[in-house]
Amino acid sequence: MKKYFLLTALGLILFACESSDDKEVVKLTSFKDRISYALGADHARAITESGDPNFAKYNLEKMVIGFEQGLKNKEAFDKGCESTIKKLFGNSGRSFDEAHAIEGSECIGKLSGVIFNSSWTKNKALDKIDLKLVIKGYTDGLHKIDTIIKRDEQSMMIQNFMFDIYKLNGEKMLEEAKKIKNAKVLPSGIVVQTIKEGTGTSPVKGGDVLAHYILMNALGDTLQSSFDMVKIYKQPLTPFGLANVIQGWQEGIPMMKKGGTYKLYVPFHLAYGEQGMFNPQTKKYDIQPYQSLVFYIELINHGPAGTLTK
Repeated sequence: MKKYFLLTALGLILFACESSDDKEVVKLTSFKDRISYALGADHARAITESGDPNFAKYNLEKMVIGFEQGLKNKEAFDKGCESTIKKLFGNSGRSFDEAHAIEGSECIGKLSGVIFNSSWTKNKALDKIDLKLVIKGYTDGLHKIDTIIKRDEQSMMIQNFMFDIYKLNGEKMLEEAKKIKNAKVLPSGIVVQTIKEGTGTSPVKGGDVLAHYILMNALGDTLQSSFDMVKIYKQPLTPFGLANVIQGWQEGIPMMKKGGTYKLYVPFHLAYGEQGMFNPQTKKYDIQPYQSLVFYIELINHGPAGTLTK
């Protein structure tokens, strides 16, 4: 599923269209209305633009019914649906038995709804979305008539919406971090939490550092781990210069002591900022724009610049 994006007021613009089947007039009178419709339509495109050669054989009405059930109940895609999907696509997942197309369409919709609900619940944004208009956007998207809002405008709204969600979740994370015992708040807004105080000296500004780390987003999802790099991918743990890392590390790590364990909470503008970290190999973001970050750090060693990074 795509990730979604700004809670900016775009004004109260009235849009209306007629439904393809029931002539219902849909009015989008607020930003919440518009983003909800756009998110539903965009979610449907994960199906319509997937390249599935069997798309024309699905029952779209049943798919919408299933989607609505999945939005309301995270357990909607149950063992029965798992069995139905196996019958529909076969054990290999490469066949298609039209005898199960109707029931299978509903189950695909259920799974789609569960994914939508769980994703936005996790991102703490479900209360900013009108599920009725999500369903309308999803329905129109499946029928490829989601023209109330132009496609390029939908994309921009969704992108900006997600950026604002990242900002909000980052702000909440940092506010909670400031309340943690043994946490020190720096003037820049960085928070350094001591888990285990080190007994050695502290790195100097611009010096070399050797450390294990786990990088997490504001929701606690692990994005990178030096422990995995060493254990799973057999890469050596390498030292780095503080002059060559994000501002959050440049300010935060000198507050730590050798042998200690810490958590470093970094606002997005002192991490990867508005650009994020794009991976040209995967063509995806390793770190999304506007994401505030959390680093678990074990400070192993440090020294003057050039002493560990030779």
